[in-house]
Amino acid sequence: MKISHFKSIFLFFPLLILYILIAFLVIDNGLGGDQARYLQYAENLINGTYAIDGALFLWNGPGYPLLLAPFVFLNASIVFLKSLNIIFIFSGVYFFHKTCLEFFNKKQAIICSYILGLYYPNLLFSLKYILTEGFAFFLACGLLFYLTIAIKKGKRKHILVASIYLVLLLLTKVIFAYVIFGLIGISLFALAIKKFKSPAKRILIICVFANVLSLPYLFYTYTLTNKFPYYSNAGGQCIYWLSTPYENEQGEWVLASDKYFKTKPQYKNHNTFLSSISNLKPVEKDASLKEKAIAQIKQNPKKFVKNYISNISRLFLDIPNSYTPQNIGFIFYAVPNSFVFVFLCLSILFNFLNLKKLPFSILVILTFVLIYLFGSSLLCAYPRILYPILPFLFLWIFYSTFNFKTKNNFNI
Repeated sequence: MKISHFKSIFLFFPLLILYILIAFLVIDNGLGGDQARYLQYAENLINGTYAIDGALFLWNGPGYPLLLAPFVFLNASIVFLKSLNIIFIFSGVYFFHKTCLEFFNKKQAIICSYILGLYYPNLLFSLKYILTEGFAFFLACGLLFYLTIAIKKGKRKHILVASIYLVLLLLTKVIFAYVIFGLIGISLFALAIKKFKSPAKRILIICVFANVLSLPYLFYTYTLTNKFPYYSNAGGQCIYWLSTPYENEQGEWVLASDKYFKTKPQYKNHNTFLSSISNLKPVEKDASLKEKAIAQIKQNPKKFVKNYISNISRLFLDIPNSYTPQNIGFIFYAVPNSFVFVFLCLSILFNFLNLKKLPFSILVILTFVLIYLFGSSLLCAYPRILYPILPFLFLWIFYSTFNFKTKNNFNI
């Protein structure tokens, strides 16, 4: 490792100490929520398979379980597996700093990196659980750096590494599959613009190669579903709940398991339909939920729009939620995420008339953010969904802020 790399790591040593202290305070041996599912997927990989029997069939991509599998095989402790998030988040900040140096001066790059590294909702959540957010944050930071370098220099090694980071991100958070398809479409369009032709070609190669690298997983899911490409069976439930036509419901996802669901107010409105498809296989159930959702949207488009707006609010603020009294806890997200949302909107507004003057790499970053946010707003929208896109989102905001202040363009 070069001396400059050690200096960069040393710059953020206080963050590493902070992450260790937070981890010491929040990590325990608990496996609540979705954590056990990822360990089950990892066990399945060790045994030569992946899908889980029942509703969780192909709920998540195999990216994170692939990482966990060697440690699970070695019987690593729950605390150790959770502690890996310290490395992921710190390494992510390191990569983000390297990316910032491509756009900003050294002082600005350090400030921007510390702001990202101190974004406390991500820290307090990702450091605590065996979930994908910490790993996805690291992958996003690595992708952001190599994507920027690949656009700038066009070397094969940078394009290859960017593709690897992108496919790992796709396999960890399958929503990125749709981001890739969106980028492919944008790149094909940009090929017709002379000044963007060369960098657009590089983005296209990265996206296509990432899709090629994902084929083993897609071939596997095809053998189980006879559908191609098939990434996950989670989408149907998300869009079904978002399309709810009932006035007292806000469109958030609800766990419809037998015991838990019976205690929820939504049980009365939805049990009849959900019971009618309860014996279907996961793929068939996913299709039925999507079909029902489309029908509900067509019948109640205004209600769907209201639910969708509520979903965007939940993505940033974790409110509103159906049949749930408002409590003070939402401020935990409201303070930082209100700034993020406002700065995102203002940055797009201020740059709208000058998009042609922006560097192609910045346009790619903005496109990446917008496609991801749009796709996420149609699914289960929680603040944790923001964490993997934070590096791209923050870089766009920082670039727009500095560019607006100085009236200069940083060309890449």
